[in-house]
Amino acid sequence: MDYQIDIDGFIGDWGYSAQYVKQKLDSNKGKPVAMRMNSNGGSLSNGLSISDRVQEHGDVTVYLMGFNASAATLAALKAKKVCMSSNGFYLIHKVMSSVSIWDNLNADQLEALITDLMADKLENDKLDQVMAQMYANRTGKTMDEMLQLMTKGGWMNAKEALQWGFVDEIIDAPEKVNMISMKEKLNAFGLPMNRINNEELFTTKNNIEMKKQFVKVNAVIGVEKLESDKEGVFLNETQIESIDTTLSALENSVNTEKANVATEKEATVAADERANAAEATVKTQATDIEALNLQITNLKAGAGDKTNSSTQETDEPNGEVKDSFMNTVASARKLFNSLAD
Repeated sequence: MDYQIDIDGFIGDWGYSAQYVKQKLDSNKGKPVAMRMNSNGGSLSNGLSISDRVQEHGDVTVYLMGFNASAATLAALKAKKVCMSSNGFYLIHKVMSSVSIWDNLNADQLEALITDLMADKLENDKLDQVMAQMYANRTGKTMDEMLQLMTKGGWMNAKEALQWGFVDEIIDAPEKVNMISMKEKLNAFGLPMNRINNEELFTTKNNIEMKKQFVKVNAVIGVEKLESDKEGVFLNETQIESIDTTLSALENSVNTEKANVATEKEATVAADERANAAEATVKTQATDIEALNLQITNLKAGAGDKTNSSTQETDEPNGEVKDSFMNTVASARKLFNSLAD
């Protein structure tokens, strides 16, 4: 990936400033810009200014790597698209003011201090409202939901950030994050670590080569070999999701095959029923044919019924009078006798 802007540290006048980002954006005016960010935050004013500069450019995609918090999250809010590394973390919080008091104060001095602190609080409340609205615009959540989340603080992993709507897409981590050095950065900025899911993220793992590699498992998660230590094998979230996706696909395939077998079984039963019905019909027809043949045989063997004669005049020689009915009977019998047995 070719990044036109690469922010990797403190956001502010003595770090990655709004002027720095503006210069980079101006030099890429009218072009798509990829901005990589790995920052624990910094100056609120610079974060807000960068956010506006990004919106003004209009075609900026932000890639969040590692840990991003505070002003860094504000800087990315108005990007066209926000992508987050699968092993990254995301944090928002309320505005913080520097308070450093180490003194012995009398009642009047305490009252003056309280007045000053209350004034700071009211100013911070205003800023918190603005930031909560910005987060709400990005996520589609309400301001109250954002204020509650800002009050709670704590790190969200990539999946949580996606569910809240802060990011649009989770991408594969390009490399492993050095958690040991990250811990020092977090401590330096006074950022909380209370909601990081795995406490072992900040412990050193002594890799031990596995005696056996599971080729099929490795193929599913796309690695040459599994990582392990003396306590066993460990997988990252992306690898676990790959396994889960594969298992779901296999389960769907099995269910489909079961459904196909059930359908074929039903079709076979229906075919058997049709065959049995046809066989019964053939037997019935055979019985009927046999009865009809018997009737024909009896008719051939039996004498014809006598009928009264009916006479009529004819022009035949000798003036003989023929019985027309008997002639008809004779013709019918001749026709019947001509039928094959």
